[in-house]
Amino acid sequence: MQSSYLIWTTLRGAVAGAAMIVAGSGAPALAEGVPLSTLVASPVEGTWKTQDGPEITVTPCPQGFCGTLSWVVIPKAYQAMCEQNKAAFGALMLDEKNADPALRTRPILGLQMLTLTPTGDPNAFTAKVYNPQDGSTNDISVWIVAQNTMRIGGACLGTICAVTQDWPRVAPREVNPDFSCEGGL
Repeated sequence: MQSSYLIWTTLRGAVAGAAMIVAGSGAPALAEGVPLSTLVASPVEGTWKTQDGPEITVTPCPQGFCGTLSWVVIPKAYQAMCEQNKAAFGALMLDEKNADPALRTRPILGLQMLTLTPTGDPNAFTAKVYNPQDGSTNDISVWIVAQNTMRIGGACLGTICAVTQDWPRVAPREVNPDFSCEGGL
């Protein structure tokens, strides 16, 4: 069985940013000039549900912010096979399309899919997204719109993007990374 059955059709995007807090009168002196990201989470941090159901969890990392595949929705065509032996089925979800043969046996669950770099706008990011369906890495743009929506897009010219998706923020799961055998699309 190939791992390409996973729903990665247009995985593109993710997020990050930092803002500065300026202390007003009466604010603690410690808060003056301290990056907001050190006091509260960046708007990009959290778990985001892609259009097809998988979830990406974004956290701070040395590169800025990184998004890992934290939840996978198994297509209905594979539901029965998954339900027979979930652990064995999960072991089949490998990065087999990776251009580097040495990485083709690494698990997809928990794999870093996004690397987000903050821009001058705390709600906008440049990003690289890895697509395990074909082993490619693509440059994209990411925006946080309306506090709980991540908009991802590629190949933008002005405000027109070739492909744009909105991913809603979702609550983090107790077990992460994981997948469901219930069958999605």
